[in-house]
Amino acid sequence: MKEANYAPVYCALYPALANLVRTHGYALAIHGTLGRDMDLIAVPWVLLPDEPQDVVDAITRSFAVKEVGIAEVREHDRLVYTLSLSFGECFIDLSFTPNKVHGTPLPESKKQK
Repeated sequence: MKEANYAPVYCALYPALANLVRTHGYALAIHGTLGRDMDLIAVPWVLLPDEPQDVVDAITRSFAVKEVGIAEVREHDRLVYTLSLSFGECFIDLSFTPNKVHGTPLPESKKQK
């Protein structure tokens, strides 16, 4: 029999995280085994989603979670944040995929000024 892990904690937390991240313009997906940590991918789902740091700040304000270290850019320009839950050795690696509008110019009303 394998040792118990924190997968049930991660699964219980996912719906609330997904709903919060959605309000900032991202779809949230789980990948990995959930055995050691929870690996999440936030994918832009609207034309101009909020900045990743704003999403992380909303998570840390809404949950007993804190940001650990600084965000890192990894393969394929993913921006990755590490978050620590307030107990045990529970961690979330939250990756944001790049927000790019391929070949489609932004409408005038959506351009950054």
